[in-house]
Amino acid sequence: MKKIILAAVAVLTLASCGPKSFTFVQLSDPQVGFMDRTADFSYSDSLMKLAVNTVNRIKPDVVIVTGDLVNDPTYQQELDIYKKNIAAINPKTEVYALPGNHDIRPWTEENHKLFLKFNGYDRFSFVKNDCAFIGFDSCCIKDEIAEQEADQLVWLVDQLKAAQGSRQIFVFTHCPIFRESIDEEEDYFNFSKPKRLEYLELFQKYGVSAVFAGHTHKDYKSSWNDIKLFTAGPVGTPLDGGYSGFNEVHVGKKGFSCAFISSASVK
Repeated sequence: MKKIILAAVAVLTLASCGPKSFTFVQLSDPQVGFMDRTADFSYSDSLMKLAVNTVNRIKPDVVIVTGDLVNDPTYQQELDIYKKNIAAINPKTEVYALPGNHDIRPWTEENHKLFLKFNGYDRFSFVKNDCAFIGFDSCCIKDEIAEQEADQLVWLVDQLKAAQGSRQIFVFTHCPIFRESIDEEEDYFNFSKPKRLEYLELFQKYGVSAVFAGHTHKDYKSSWNDIKLFTAGPVGTPLDGGYSGFNEVHVGKKGFSCAFISSASVK
């Protein structure tokens, strides 16, 4: 898969160059095949193509895809459409992807292995312009796969420790920790209340700047203490009055800003 970079086993090392302004894009939920009644999933294909064309006009340094790459990973045609469109991203742009609940449905060792065969990894860590990027799998957390989550948590803490000294630490996953409020009711679209505090307190301890997620097919923005939480609307079919698009993040020398961009809005 073009420009998807294997980074799961690498421990972060901090770059020595000075601060630089740059842009990255968060795509989420292409979910090729979801609510698609067209022949050959042409509707999903067109939405993903529109997003990729818009991204290429923006020319970000990095693209992160936060899960639900396809609706059903047993359909080869969905996988092929996803791969074709991701491969069309400018080769100068680094691309990383994480699993969503439709990519590993449900979390079993067999389904996990199938995703690894397709994508190559289920987590990543790297540094770009003195900013740390860390992505992890929320599927094992939501599906309560204790052994897998514990193994991932050890890795995650190692990456957060190695990221100390970065000017920003950005974390990525599929399912939001919460959408709007730390106290909102538990449901399909958020972490359990104990898990919310466990992960947020961990991220606060290590100075995480923001957590980026998807899954909801609708755009949300919230915060907890000093941590910003951004839930991107979908590349694919939106729900509940949302829009198709992606998050565009500008990182400056002293801070960052995030805006949800409709795929059709960039000319």
